[in-house]
Amino acid sequence: MFDCDAMRENMPLLLTESLDPVQREQTHQHIETCPICVAEWSAYKETWLILDKLPEVAVPPRVKQRFLAEISPAMAQAMAQTNVVPFRRGRTMRWLAQAAAVVIVGSSAFYAGHRIAPRTQLIPTQAQVTAIQPATPYYSIAESRVLPAASISPQIEGRPDIQNVQFSDASPLNQQIGVSFDITSHVTVTGRPTDKSMVRLLRYVLENEDRESPSRSRAIDWVRATYANVGNPDPEITEALANVLRNDQHQGVRIKAADTLQSMQSAMTDGTRDALVEALKNDPNPAVRLKAVEALAKLARSGVALDPDMVDTLRRKASQNDENVYVRVKAAEALSSIQPR
Repeated sequence: MFDCDAMRENMPLLLTESLDPVQREQTHQHIETCPICVAEWSAYKETWLILDKLPEVAVPPRVKQRFLAEISPAMAQAMAQTNVVPFRRGRTMRWLAQAAAVVIVGSSAFYAGHRIAPRTQLIPTQAQVTAIQPATPYYSIAESRVLPAASISPQIEGRPDIQNVQFSDASPLNQQIGVSFDITSHVTVTGRPTDKSMVRLLRYVLENEDRESPSRSRAIDWVRATYANVGNPDPEITEALANVLRNDQHQGVRIKAADTLQSMQSAMTDGTRDALVEALKNDPNPAVRLKAVEALAKLARSGVALDPDMVDTLRRKASQNDENVYVRVKAAEALSSIQPR
């Protein structure tokens, strides 16, 4: 990726759509990932809009004569000897004047900055980065990504575990090289339990834990301790627990998921209740079925109207001879708690 100096030289051409597709895409990518160039690009666009709103002023004859003398002495001489039609600036000329002014303003500021002081590496603070990034100033948690070298700090902090390194040679089009790798680093995300980004992160942790189930079990314990005491737990948390109840292979994890759902009645969705009914019908472990029926019984006691499938499932479980006796008793209690419609 080009450095910031090259990108700033491309900005006036980007305004006038004079870059080829490859350069245009490279410039946009750099601007999106460089806080300093974001501010520079915003200034260029503001200047462009201001120039477009300025009133048109007729070009003085002497200025016109000097301009023609610089670019074409023969044309200037002919103009001086003959009666030439007055120079009238149309929309195209106004557009060109805007482009020229933007180039002059940007180049003058850039040149003056280099003349006044030696070049220094600007490292914005976190507050500055947050303030000037326009679109989505988020840290993206992604499976894979492509980053320009200019967006990476030259300082490597700590000792991150870098594995599976692959190299790609320079492209014949832009002379770029590439280094691909997997990296293990430790990230701490802080925020309120109700922040949507925090909720989404916890949902992903609950639903996509690829390691041993005890790790997911600890996550469920923490989620319960955090969200059972929140006035309005987010429905996405209960949906994630419902998916764990449906899919986890470890019976202890499914028990915890059903038990935690019981403590989050206010955030239960239709899909969450369906997961409890499925667990009561089909889970091979009686302890999981017991936790599921306890959650449904608590729903009935709270006055929530149970749908016909839930009521039918409770009736069958209450009278099922080969069902665990505690499950049958809890199913009967849930039926007795159902409010008549």
